[in-house]
Amino acid sequence: MPSENRISAFAWRAHGELRTLLYFSVSGLDLLGKLDQLDRDATVEYIYSFQSDCPDHGGFYGYPKVSFDSEDLDRANNQPHIANTYVALVMLLILKDDLSRVRCSAVAASLRRWQLEDGSFCCVHCLSSLDSESDIRFVYCAASICYILDLWHAVDVEAMARFVYASQSFDGAFGMGPETESHGGCTYCAVACLSMLGRLDDLDMLQLLHWCVHRQQSGFQGRIEKEPDSCYSFWVGGTLQMLGADAFLERQSCARFLKTCESGYGGFQKFPDAEFPDLLHSYFSVCGLCLCGVLPPLTALLGLSEAAFAAAQRSGALKAQRAPGARPWRLPGKPVEPEHTAAGGYVA
Repeated sequence: MPSENRISAFAWRAHGELRTLLYFSVSGLDLLGKLDQLDRDATVEYIYSFQSDCPDHGGFYGYPKVSFDSEDLDRANNQPHIANTYVALVMLLILKDDLSRVRCSAVAASLRRWQLEDGSFCCVHCLSSLDSESDIRFVYCAASICYILDLWHAVDVEAMARFVYASQSFDGAFGMGPETESHGGCTYCAVACLSMLGRLDDLDMLQLLHWCVHRQQSGFQGRIEKEPDSCYSFWVGGTLQMLGADAFLERQSCARFLKTCESGYGGFQKFPDAEFPDLLHSYFSVCGLCLCGVLPPLTALLGLSEAAFAAAQRSGALKAQRAPGARPWRLPGKPVEPEHTAAGGYVA
C-alpha cells in the first residue's frame, strides 16, 4: 500500500466515476507539477482494472464492473464508455505507461459499434441514437482514441467529418449536433476533431475566430449573452490555441477573472460569487491558467501538459496519427507543416 502522504488511486473507488474524478485529478496534478504526489504504479493498475476483457466489447468502464450470472446480462449492464476510454488513455499517457496492455482490437470493435449512420458516436453500445446519447462530445472522444492508438481504420472518417461540419451554426461556432446552438465546449470538440481528421481547411475560419474572440468578457462565456464561467477559459481558450490563434487570448484579464473564482476552500468555482468550488471547474481553471501563461503549457488537443504529450510521443506510446487523407492547414500568415506539435496545432 502507498504511504499515507501519497495519494492512492484506490481512494477514488468509492466515488465510482473514472472520468469526472480521476482524470481531473491526474491531469490537474500534472499541470500543477505535483504528479509525484500520486502513486503512479497503483494508479496505472487501477485504470487498467476498468478495461473490458471482451474481444468485441472493448474499452474502459466508468465504474467498477458489476458481476452478473450470465454473459448476456454482463454485456448488457457492464458497458465500456467512449468518454471513459478516452480519459483512461490520456491518463495512462500522463503516467508514462506504454499502452501495451490496451486491447486495441477490442477497442476498434467498439468504435465500429459506437458509430451511427450519421457519423456521430454513441457513448455506449447501442442499436440507435434512442438507446444512448450521440453528439459532438463523443465524436471528439472517438477521434482522440483513433489519434492516440491509430485506429482510424475502425471508423467511417468521411461520415465523421460530415457530422462535424453539419454541427456548425450560422455564427461559425458549433453545437451538439446539426441545428443546435453554438457552445464553447462543443466548439472545442469540433475543432479538435477536425484537427485530428486534418479537415480544418474547409471551415469559414474568420467567422469561427470572430465567435471565439467575442466570448471573452474578461473571462470567457460558453454561449452568447451568458455570464463568464471559469471552465470556458479552457474550452474557448483551448480552441484558439488549436487554431494557432492564441495571440487573440487576452491573458491578463482572463487570469484575473480566474483569480476571482478561486475559492477560500481550495480549488475554483464556476462563478466569482458561487458558494463552493468543484472538481470540474477547478481542473479547467488550472487549464485556463496554463493557457494564460501562469502555469506550464498545456496541449489543448488532448487535455494534458505539453511535457506529457512530448514525452509520450518520444516513447512511441502516443501515435499522434491524423486520419488518412488529412490535409495540412494554417492560419493565414503562418507556415504549414504536416505534424502536430505538443501544443496541439501544427508545427510553425
